[in-house]
Amino acid sequence: MSVAVEICVSSVEEATVASAYGVDGLEVCSWLTCGGITPSSGLVDAVRQAVRIPVRVLIRPTPTGFHYSTVESMVLITDAEIFGGGALGLVTGALSASGQLHSALISEVKQKAPESEITFHRAIDHAMDPLRVLDDCMALGIDRILTSGGAGLAIDSVDRLRSLVDRAGEACTIAVAGGVNASNVVEIVGRTGAQEVHFAAQLPTERRGSGPALSSSDQLAWFGTRPDEAKIEAVLNALVKAGLR
Repeated sequence: MSVAVEICVSSVEEATVASAYGVDGLEVCSWLTCGGITPSSGLVDAVRQAVRIPVRVLIRPTPTGFHYSTVESMVLITDAEIFGGGALGLVTGALSASGQLHSALISEVKQKAPESEITFHRAIDHAMDPLRVLDDCMALGIDRILTSGGAGLAIDSVDRLRSLVDRAGEACTIAVAGGVNASNVVEIVGRTGAQEVHFAAQLPTERRGSGPALSSSDQLAWFGTRPDEAKIEAVLNALVKAGLR
């Protein structure tokens, strides 16, 4: 078994570094600390020009939850249509007020981006019944699901992840996310049977310059990041040593 590795990136530098280490794909987003939101088309284009590996794009209009208002749903659909027009893989998700799959909205995403691979993202981890969401996703023809198994950390939910992997079978890829690192990736893969893992690899940078803060509500806030090369290398090495790459 060869385990695919996807890195979540929010800059061209992170993308080029991850590609140079030999990862299999990238998910482009912005504001990783909130779980990610939809990136700009300029960033996506720049990443695609900089690397030669598959690129997926996160379509998430707001950092607060996965039950979207009418306006937020319109934003999501518009972004899906824009990025889907380039046949890019889309990573998105939406839940109903009762915590079930918002089938109508996800079906519209598929209609607007018919050539795109669709990943239902970690909205499933906020669902009332993740296994039912998986079944509903497969009924809609969703290609891939990104999940931690319903916990903050994948390592804490390996039994649920195993159930999702077994239930999906060959019909849908389960990509494991949520605190994946060199110390746990082999155990997670071994105990869940997942063939794909996903994680971010960035570190904060020190504040530069002496100008005024750009946020009046938080004078100490600093958002600069750089690629965590050591994490990428360590995860890949752990998989290679275990015979999983």
